[in-house]
Amino acid sequence: MVDKWSVDDTCHWLQTINLIDAKESFREQQIDGETLLGLTERMVERLFPVMKHQVTFMKELNKLKNLETEVPQISCTRQEPCENEGSFVAQPWPAVYNLPVFPPELQAALQRKDPGFKKKDKSHIRALLIQVLFDSITKHTWYPNHKMYGDVLGSLITRFPFLKDGSSSGYDTLLECLRNKFKKERIPLVSSSIVLQMKEKYGIKRKCAGQTDSEELGQQQESAKCRREPLDILAFKDSACSQEIVLDLEVMGEDETSFREHINAITLELRKSNPSYSEVKNRMKRTLFKRVQLMDRPAAEVMEQFPFLGVPQLMLHEMTMRFGTDLAKNLETSLNEMAPNIIRSAKEGSQKKLYANLIGLAEETTEGLVRNAALILLPALFKENASFLYCVDSEPKGATPTIVFNGSPDPLKAESVSIIMDNVNIIREADIDMTQAVECLFAVYFLFNVQYPVDIKHTMTFIQKYMLKLRQEHGKRTPIPVLKMYSQLV
Repeated sequence: MVDKWSVDDTCHWLQTINLIDAKESFREQQIDGETLLGLTERMVERLFPVMKHQVTFMKELNKLKNLETEVPQISCTRQEPCENEGSFVAQPWPAVYNLPVFPPELQAALQRKDPGFKKKDKSHIRALLIQVLFDSITKHTWYPNHKMYGDVLGSLITRFPFLKDGSSSGYDTLLECLRNKFKKERIPLVSSSIVLQMKEKYGIKRKCAGQTDSEELGQQQESAKCRREPLDILAFKDSACSQEIVLDLEVMGEDETSFREHINAITLELRKSNPSYSEVKNRMKRTLFKRVQLMDRPAAEVMEQFPFLGVPQLMLHEMTMRFGTDLAKNLETSLNEMAPNIIRSAKEGSQKKLYANLIGLAEETTEGLVRNAALILLPALFKENASFLYCVDSEPKGATPTIVFNGSPDPLKAESVSIIMDNVNIIREADIDMTQAVECLFAVYFLFNVQYPVDIKHTMTFIQKYMLKLRQEHGKRTPIPVLKMYSQLV
């Protein structure tokens, strides 16, 4: 057994593979058999400065691992979950994973470094590789976890380094393909007891209709801790209200350990001076299923566990993943049409003296500031209390999410913007304007499942339905003041 080798044994093995020059390094680092089997590619680079020696060593080490671990025969005649008194008979996952024997076509393609493995479009040779890996894993489990995927793909790119992609792990592209393969192949097996068992354990039930009922949202609440039942809000793409189901949560292949690893990796990445937001968003996707289950907890607890939600663009990305709508695009498009009419209506309304300076500024300023001013003036058109939407250099009046402008009495000239809920800074002093703040505000309302306060319900319903294009439940009537305002502004 290699793991029982002494340092002398490993040095003798080095001599047999013509790498005797590394013997002193092995003695200095006390590399015995157990350490030998655990060497990573980076460790090998330090032990062997010459690339040719690195390749030779990794090749011989993989041969050694193949001899070390013999694959037992599987107990089931089919490579799929077996119905045998309701249990899944499978091989245990090996301590050291060995790549399967590749068919000649695949082996030849790997040897010649076929570019088809890295094609962006569909690739026959990559599909064949994924199939072989899939068949190998399903001898052990139909629900591989994060470590298992890592064992398989780590061994693969160690043996064939040209397969590495630009991700930090080196195999994110292949990982995505392999995960999708498992999801696809598990679909026909819904009657299997093991599938039902895993679905019951990890599955999340979806709602079938848009559930943002403005009548219910209008009920007054004193605390944001009073949450509605979980919503699966559907985005409506056009006037025909074609529905797009967007809550496609990836729950298989991740466990508690990998979940924590993803969250820690996001935190570390965001500490960098130039973080990779694409990598952060990919990890957010991997952990979405878990966050959905935890969003009904107190806001302070949620933000402590997921501080990256305090970054405006990541908060909006979370909203897009959950509800399939681009708030920024929808709001900008709507305001380009409505903002001038909102300014005109405010100028002609009963509160024109109160907002005279803001109206005057909006008439003479840029298009972006016109949009911001229109959102600030909108509550006045409904004669509602704007302090439940935003406040300036003061504490929010209620516990519901509120925009707070900091550093200037004029909200259009604020130095920074925060969003506070339940006395918790959800977004802290961000460099965003009123339009972006409203996008984040609604993301907070929807992600945390908070009801609109009655003091601002018509304004919020109007923005939700006619600006952000998040429709209320079918069959529920839109409040008359909201319908009248829409007719007036459009």
